[in-house]
Amino acid sequence: MRDSKFGRWTFALLPLLLFAIGTQATGGERLADPAPSADRRSDSDSEGAGSDDLREVYTAMGKADSAALFALYKSKDPIVHVLAAMAIERTHFNLDAASKDAQICEDNLFQSKPAIAMLCGQFRAGNLRLSGKWRAAIDAEAALVRRYRGRSPEIDRHVADLQEFLDHEADIPQFSIDTPSTDVSLPIKKRATEDEFDKTSLSAGRSERDVAQPILSARANGRDFDLLLDTGANDLILDESKARDLGVKLLDEQGVASGWLSTGIKTQRGVLDSLQIGSITLHNAPVTIVPRRNALIGINLLAPLGALRLTDKTLTVYAKPDNVPSCDRDMQVGTDPQGRRLRILPEFLVNDQAHHVMVDTGASSFLIGTQAALQQVTHLVKGNVSIDDIGGRHSSVGAEGAKVRMQIDRQPFNIYFIVYTGSTFPFDIALGAGALKDMDFVFDFRRQSLCFPMHPNAR
Repeated sequence: MRDSKFGRWTFALLPLLLFAIGTQATGGERLADPAPSADRRSDSDSEGAGSDDLREVYTAMGKADSAALFALYKSKDPIVHVLAAMAIERTHFNLDAASKDAQICEDNLFQSKPAIAMLCGQFRAGNLRLSGKWRAAIDAEAALVRRYRGRSPEIDRHVADLQEFLDHEADIPQFSIDTPSTDVSLPIKKRATEDEFDKTSLSAGRSERDVAQPILSARANGRDFDLLLDTGANDLILDESKARDLGVKLLDEQGVASGWLSTGIKTQRGVLDSLQIGSITLHNAPVTIVPRRNALIGINLLAPLGALRLTDKTLTVYAKPDNVPSCDRDMQVGTDPQGRRLRILPEFLVNDQAHHVMVDTGASSFLIGTQAALQQVTHLVKGNVSIDDIGGRHSSVGAEGAKVRMQIDRQPFNIYFIVYTGSTFPFDIALGAGALKDMDFVFDFRRQSLCFPMHPNAR
């Protein structure tokens, strides 16, 4: 439910992408203009991919838009073809296959198009980061610096940017996680939320103001505390007071965070040396520190555990693959190229149309939506809502009660839910923790599958 951004963390990947767009097939290289026009393309397919195509690959990957990626995969441009192949594997969390494609890309383009080859190498490092191998990702990026230094003055500028990032990370202990040797079942506590509509809203139909935020018991530096399991977040998010109490090491790194309603929230980066959740230990957990009261853990830190089943009572972490419930739905995730942001984005039927819906257990309702969702739902009534977000309490926020027909793993639902008309969050509909009353969430990152087993009394 929250997103964060630290300036140095991107280590100039976008400029490198723009540089790659300007690379010519003859080997002559030039740095693209700082703000190239949207319709700028190479003179022919043989000269390299156009900026629109390359941007479309990464945009589609961030949205898990397989249809768009398969269309790009059919491109006659070999660069677009291979980047789309890498992205398709990434959206299914098939990280090994994505890395093989990236390695082929780098090896074959090293001589003729070194800028794009380096881009593929950084993509491969992002796969390592998504799998929880942060130190291996840093080592892979250090190898890229050694391999590409001296290729050309333009590439050296991007190598210098990457080296600056690596120098900054050198003294920061990298994240790792002790995966359990046996299945672990962690009890879920529920926390009531204060989200309320005024009396005039949602008068028609059932309100979906379910209060079901999943809370885990955690421990750090001898202190016990509650931690919200938020699949719509990246890493560990703590408020300033909690970070201080738990002994978080502050880093010289500022950024901004946003949520469904909040934007531009100032943050600071930190590291928590050890976090225990039951018998699971996370070492050097990356922390985003925010001003307002918060304590949550995001999906980037949980995916390396391999396979998870979340119910309204327990979180099960499966050590043995054979114990994981069988799922016939392919994993569908959205990521950024560096592997620092992960979103679970299954495709459901929304009013009989295929639509990607973000799984966001930081939201307490069955569904929530943004302004963009209003184009797909049945409007009911207007009202105001008060809600806590990463930026604090929002009072009297404009909202609408809406109704939508969804089909989740062959189970139809008619859902009344809240649409925040002022929200511009990138994903217009989210499946929240309120849905755990009707189904479980199974995320099998090891076998690249997910499913939503229905309860016997599902509506």
